Amino acid sequence: MVGVPTSKGCLLCRERHIGCDESRPQCAQCRRHGVVCPGYTRMWKFQDEGPRLQKWYKKRPVGRGSHAKTDADAVHRDVSMRKQIGTKSSIDERVYPALVHQAFINQQPRMFKEFVCAAFPTMFFHNEFRFGKGSTFPDWVVKHFGSKHYYDASVSCLSAEYLAHLTKDPRLHQFSRQKYSQALGATRQALRCSHEASSDDLLIAVILLSYYEMNVRTTPDAWVYHSRAVKQLMLKHGMDFHLSGTGRICHFAYRPFLIAAALCEGEPCFLGDDDWQILAATLREEDSQKQSQWSFYIDVYETIFMELVKCPGYIKETREIVCVFSPQAGLLAQRVYMTYDKLQMLTDELRSMLASANQRKEGIISSTFVGPEPSDFPETSPSLLLNAAVNAISILEQLYARLTMPAYVKEETPSSSGSTPSSLSTSRSVGLTDSGGPLFDFRFTYELGGTTPKEEQRSFTWLDRVAGSMGLLGAEIIYEDAVVVG
Repeated sequence: MVGVPTSKGCLLCRERHIGCDESRPQCAQCRRHGVVCPGYTRMWKFQDEGPRLQKWYKKRPVGRGSHAKTDADAVHRDVSMRKQIGTKSSIDERVYPALVHQAFINQQPRMFKEFVCAAFPTMFFHNEFRFGKGSTFPDWVVKHFGSKHYYDASVSCLSAEYLAHLTKDPRLHQFSRQKYSQALGATRQALRCSHEASSDDLLIAVILLSYYEMNVRTTPDAWVYHSRAVKQLMLKHGMDFHLSGTGRICHFAYRPFLIAAALCEGEPCFLGDDDWQILAATLREEDSQKQSQWSFYIDVYETIFMELVKCPGYIKETREIVCVFSPQAGLLAQRVYMTYDKLQMLTDELRSMLASANQRKEGIISSTFVGPEPSDFPETSPSLLLNAAVNAISILEQLYARLTMPAYVKEETPSSSGSTPSSLSTSRSVGLTDSGGPLFDFRFTYELGGTTPKEEQRSFTWLDRVAGSMGLLGAEIIYEDAVVVG
């Protein structure tokens, strides 16, 4: 049987189990959170009527009235019907299994779009105008669905996992794992083919597989392996490929996770190299001139990104310093401080822009911000990036203190205010070791790197927050205790 959900709210409100005012074209909840409302179309779902019918037939008498006679043929037919209804598979699946499978495949493009809208409510909505003429990331994926086996399997495993999330059906989760396994095998074959390895389809497919792993976590680090493949494919295509078309779409769709992968592996992110910094500057100049309410933020937004992407390299270089009095330590400290200082100014500017935008939404028209500054903002790509920049400032301040002081003083708490880290104002006489000793003995943690909440506590839109924070969601440096001498 086919049924529809009883709730008439929009898809996102039903997913979040919250009240929906059903206003059109967008409900109040979606407008409040700055996300695109997915609409009120209620999807059909299949319900197994076998148990209900079986119970009904068990209660049904064989004959009618008190004078009904027992008919041996009727009893035989009734028993046979009960056996048929009692089977686990549906009638459609028993009569024509291929029909059910084909119907599911035909629904994949729509299900994938719904997955993107639900899982990434800010990343693609607030950056849609940046993709250039043509299709957005989900549009491009859907447009090319049905072309190649590995591509279709990559889409299907994500769509099935999203459907399993909605229905809580373990069979759909198992089906998604099967599709994921098929996609892995087919993608490996495509990577060995020189012609296919340079195709746009393969780059998109590997990105989708990484999305799947970040959601499902078949193994803790599998998403990192997929990120390595994305990195190699992007480098193979070259920087110019990402200025337009599919390359531009893939760059915006995956660059936050490239930063996260670099942090996880303890390596610099290639997006911080000069060529890719030029790419970011070019995209900044182009997109800041476009007609969109979000283009207002682009100049500051991209400039912050260009500084954040340097952080993985700073962390690696700091770990390799063996003496704070070496020329390498001094040069690194200068670079760290320059990025720290830029981010301080940029975050102040972005915070003021967000506050002004909030005032305009409330009907307060002013050329400058007046009044108390809000402590937080509705989650949008700019506000999530602001949180990432604040985390980065704290990390850079601590790195700078370590590079300019031979030991870490636990009692002092670095301040993020002012033009110079406050921890530099105190001088101590300390002991050093040739290898650096406890000086650079620290751990870097962040949510995508394994410190995420338990699955049952994690929101389905968690990856959207990771993306908006450029992989720095929950990032912090944890130091081991250092011994101060003198």
